[in-house]
Amino acid sequence: MSEPIEVAVFDIIETVFSLEPVRRAIATCGLDGRDLETWFAFGLRDAFALDVTHRAKPFPDILADALDELLCIRRVGANQAEKDAVLAAFSQMPAQPGAGECFDILRDAGIRIVALSNGPAERTRALLEGADLDGHVSDILSVEAVGRFKPHESVYRQAFEATGRAPGAHCMIACHAWDLHGAKCVDMQTAFVERGQHYPAVMEPADIIGDELIDVARMIVDRAG
Repeated sequence: MSEPIEVAVFDIIETVFSLEPVRRAIATCGLDGRDLETWFAFGLRDAFALDVTHRAKPFPDILADALDELLCIRRVGANQAEKDAVLAAFSQMPAQPGAGECFDILRDAGIRIVALSNGPAERTRALLEGADLDGHVSDILSVEAVGRFKPHESVYRQAFEATGRAPGAHCMIACHAWDLHGAKCVDMQTAFVERGQHYPAVMEPADIIGDELIDVARMIVDRAG
């Protein structure tokens, strides 16, 4: 039987905050909104490659280069101002539907909330403050502190160090299977925010699967009890 969940560790980009403003912004560069997933996949691919070769760079810089790559592949010209506007859209991401209620449910159940992102800590803090969610979060953690990217184990271990709790008392919450796979490999419990997505069978399975954040929060509280 799984141990009670004491800490909810949230992925931030796309899991808690919606990428839809970024999807709309890439159209200003002449790309299709459906290119968002391809662009992000390029960025993650390069982040993972830099990570395994111990050459990590800031994730915003990686995404900027990945955008140039995609524009080149699509044979689309864009000036620097247009590209800057796309990258600036990350600061305009709204909270996902139900995010506030999700955090309320967890906080009211006495579960500590931690943010853990591949993005810079100050950007995560600004997003949380803009959505009035910062008061719910005890710790804002970033890959910057360890110079590695999720899913490297050192990123997740920051949460254990911050809370002083055992790995199994933490539940990693994300809409990305690769993120949960990494968390599972360091003995965290995991919750997949499904939103109609496929969870790859080759990855370590999630312990909890819910359609949206609020569904996951309710299941975590059930386990915590």
